[in-house]
Amino acid sequence: MIHVRIDEGALNSKRRFACGIGPDLPVGDKWLYPGIIADADADCPGCNPNPRPIGTPLSELDGRNGGNAAWRRLSESWGYP
Repeated sequence: MIHVRIDEGALNSKRRFACGIGPDLPVGDKWLYPGIIADADADCPGCNPNPRPIGTPLSELDGRNGGNAAWRRLSESWGYP
C-alpha cells in the first residue's frame, strides 16, 4: 500500500502520514511525498479519500444492465470461453 507522507525531511524518525499511521509502516507498505506523486496514486484510503476503483463493480456483474456481457468479458479475460 502506498501512503502519503506529510512531514518535513526524508530522514526524520517522527514520520507522519496523511492517514495517521506510523511512524513505522507495515511490512511491504511504501510512502512518497505529495510532490513526487499525485495524491491519486496513493491507494491508502486515509491518504487518498478518492482511491481508484479496483476490479469490476458488482453492479456490473449482477445480470442487470448488460451484466451477463460483463461476466462473459471477465471470464474470457481469464481464458475461459
